Amino acid sequence: MKQLSTKSIGSLLAATASAISNAGRRAGENHLERVLQHHDRKGELRANIFGITPLEFRELQRRYAFDEMIKLYGFKSQAEFRLALLGKLRAELLQRGWSRQKIDRYVDHKPIPIG
Repeated sequence: MKQLSTKSIGSLLAATASAISNAGRRAGENHLERVLQHHDRKGELRANIFGITPLEFRELQRRYAFDEMIKLYGFKSQAEFRLALLGKLRAELLQRGWSRQKIDRYVDHKPIPIG
């Protein structure tokens, strides 16, 4: 995975956690989509979760809707994909020296703009 800043990973983690906790509510999902578009413009993070190259990911994006791509790579739903994304982001922060408590505090106290 291309080196994202720790702050970017934190923002993605908070948005992903918010989208998971607000499942079914469009506002949290929209926020996650915007954050992903900003921090994962080239699709490197999402490609890494699928186990493909960013180039393959971008090519598939041109041909398939994201829901179809998720199913192609073995995820049953976007909720399942978000859980994988959350795990990937947490693992990256742990690798960078964050403790589990620090990650949990960051997610719990990070203000998430909705709307």
